[in-house]
Amino acid sequence: MRKILLTLTSLIALAALTACGGGSSTTTIVPTPPSSGNNAGFTTASLSGTYVFSTAGASSASFAVVGSFVADGAGKITSGTRDSVNDAGGQALAESITGTYNVNQDGRGQIIFNGSSGQTVYRFVIGANGRARLFQISNTADAVGDIIPWPNPNLNISFAQVTYVFRFDGEDASKNPYGAVGALTLNSAGNTVTGTIDENDAGTYHAQVAVTGTIAATSTPGRYTASFTTATGTHNFVFYPVSQNHIEMLSTDKNFFLHAYADLQTGPISATPAAFSGDQVFSIAGYDTNGPILETGRLTLDGAGNLANAIEDYNDAGLYSDGVTFGGTYTVAANGRWTSAFTYTSSTMSVVGWQVTPQKSVVLVTGSTATNYNIVETGVMRSQTLGLTNASIKGNYAEDLSGYYNYSPAGNVESSGNFLAAGDGTLSGTVDSQTPTAINTDVAQTGSYSVAADGRGLGAVGPVPVHFYTVDADTIYLISTDANRLYQGKMVLQP
Repeated sequence: MRKILLTLTSLIALAALTACGGGSSTTTIVPTPPSSGNNAGFTTASLSGTYVFSTAGASSASFAVVGSFVADGAGKITSGTRDSVNDAGGQALAESITGTYNVNQDGRGQIIFNGSSGQTVYRFVIGANGRARLFQISNTADAVGDIIPWPNPNLNISFAQVTYVFRFDGEDASKNPYGAVGALTLNSAGNTVTGTIDENDAGTYHAQVAVTGTIAATSTPGRYTASFTTATGTHNFVFYPVSQNHIEMLSTDKNFFLHAYADLQTGPISATPAAFSGDQVFSIAGYDTNGPILETGRLTLDGAGNLANAIEDYNDAGLYSDGVTFGGTYTVAANGRWTSAFTYTSSTMSVVGWQVTPQKSVVLVTGSTATNYNIVETGVMRSQTLGLTNASIKGNYAEDLSGYYNYSPAGNVESSGNFLAAGDGTLSGTVDSQTPTAINTDVAQTGSYSVAADGRGLGAVGPVPVHFYTVDADTIYLISTDANRLYQGKMVLQP
């Protein structure tokens, strides 16, 4: 079976699932709260209120989980709901959950969910805006995902002619990689969905596919269902509007497995090459014929339809390429959809993106001219702030870095932690991680970083050598420079 590669929004993960299809583990785990690290001012009360969470992974069956929970600010999960599906047809929908949690002073924490399908233990680290990155602690399961504050779950979200930019990752009915991006307008007054997406199903590209569908509220406050019809058929979803600006969702189909999110499209959208210009950082991942592929880089949109100063690092199934330069062109339309050709020495990669804002796009790789190179990748591209120095990177950062180790055969690694950047190119902090052979918690680590003129730098996060790509002083994308470590991740400044 072809495994899913889920990165940045859902970094690479594997999991052994219960029969119902969730990520719960029946293996005995002795969870212990995180011990002290850097004092970033967090306490257990830092996780208080209602949250949406999502995770994804794959093993004997690929799976995804989306749900919500209420944290009392004192260490108890008083209530919650989770929806779990896998690509073997297993499902546990609208399952009630409770649990416990802890938050350490450096923002690292642990949360335990208990439900009828079993117990799940996660480690997490809180980053900006109360969001946290999590991964599953288990001897038999790997998963990664997010915790997102849900300010008002009882709010009757209005979708009256509101357009969202969507990103879908998953598998088709034959368990081949699938990715899609696009813009859909939701209208709650008529319970309708209309719009356009670009789909890549196992290397077969469907451009600007018209989408129609319906949406409906369920009996659980804040939980909706939807049905979308595209070139690959009708897809059914459960989704949680975290706010008017963001939606987390997953498919409930038993023969087409999708995990997705959507962000409200806000503008004014840059509708011409002259308007859609400037420095950008991108991070994308997926599969090609060789196996999993990761790409992180930066480029300049010159305002005249050309790419300039473009450079990236990528790892294609264990073959790492450092500092690859490329050129290319781009076009952009009035609806925020843009296309680009990344031109390398011996091949061209085709890319389509949809602007969430002029400063952020979701991205889909639609093909390559390389021989026998069926490729499916998704990711993000964000506007970049140049002129930073080592001194610009200072303070406590939430870190996550996950992926394959020694691909073919692969073992999965997930990690999250806190690092204090001293402003002089040094890092110190504490990391929780899981490897194919061990669960490692509360590990003190050091590291280094550098910031070059184009925002690309070299350093290390603990024992992992990485290239840093600064989006701005608050956000840094990471990719391992070790061919044996297919890792991507980021560092986000904590409040």
